[in-house]
Amino acid sequence: MEITYYLNETEEENLFCNISEDGKTVSFPLGYTVEDGEWDEENAEVSPDDPYFYSLMSFKNYLAERYETLSFAGETDVLDVLKSEVEAITAENGIQSIARNMFDNENTPEGIPSYNAFIQAFEKFSGLEDGEFEALVIDNTLEFGTEDGDDFQMDTVAGLKTRLRSFIEKKSFAEMGAMTSKFIWSKIYNDAGGIEKHIFLPEMLLEWEIFWDNEYEEMKNAGGDTKNLAKAKEKSWRQFQVFMACYNDSVDIIQLAFEIDDMELYPLIVTVMLRIFDAEVCYDEYCEAEFSGDDWQMIESDGEKFFLKEGDF
Repeated sequence: MEITYYLNETEEENLFCNISEDGKTVSFPLGYTVEDGEWDEENAEVSPDDPYFYSLMSFKNYLAERYETLSFAGETDVLDVLKSEVEAITAENGIQSIARNMFDNENTPEGIPSYNAFIQAFEKFSGLEDGEFEALVIDNTLEFGTEDGDDFQMDTVAGLKTRLRSFIEKKSFAEMGAMTSKFIWSKIYNDAGGIEKHIFLPEMLLEWEIFWDNEYEEMKNAGGDTKNLAKAKEKSWRQFQVFMACYNDSVDIIQLAFEIDDMELYPLIVTVMLRIFDAEVCYDEYCEAEFSGDDWQMIESDGEKFFLKEGDF
């Protein structure tokens, strides 16, 4: 079974989906017009700059999972059933209905408010009505653009905690380095009174070894050359030695790690800190510190709290 997107140039709403299996094919529109320059012909998908890039990625995964579910249940016309289900989803609001369904499907189990709850909260804040703004799904947040050119990001405690937990559990060091605040992690570390060297460094060494074992394993599985990886590991070890030498004299080891290497050492240090501390308590403290910042405004809607900030997203 193969799922692909394509452009049907004979239609104004030109984005279509094609599902094929064993010589049978079904195609259907997704209720969306891809603008010029926003289509990636080589990968048969919209570009990452397209407002619905993430929703469409999620939708393809959803269709694959739904296919497996229907097949396992003994459905004989799986492709036709999928087509009918998508047509029902897109009947009212096209791709916006896909975005809403994918958002709720992925985030409701995490306790994150529904897509419609985000919309209602923004309407309460802005005084705008449907059609006077554009809503865009980014992970488990929504971003809004108004007709006046104002842009906003809306988040929740449940959403931020889910992202933090995912970064740590998946060891997504690049995302941790780029998308979390060293100042907040530093505050959490210092408020807890720090961690003694004889406790922290053995855990740190273990995490460092696990990280590099995984790097080598992934490189070998991909059939790549590990020579450059060996050089990177040597550099990382030198950075680790500098960190150990400066540990006792450092007032803030989070800041120290960030200054030495913000993309590997710093996330690694945070990971170790969360393993030694109670991670869930740290996530709560992180959210409290993040959303108490001056750039966020709290909006309460139907008993749920949302946090909104303005910016060019």
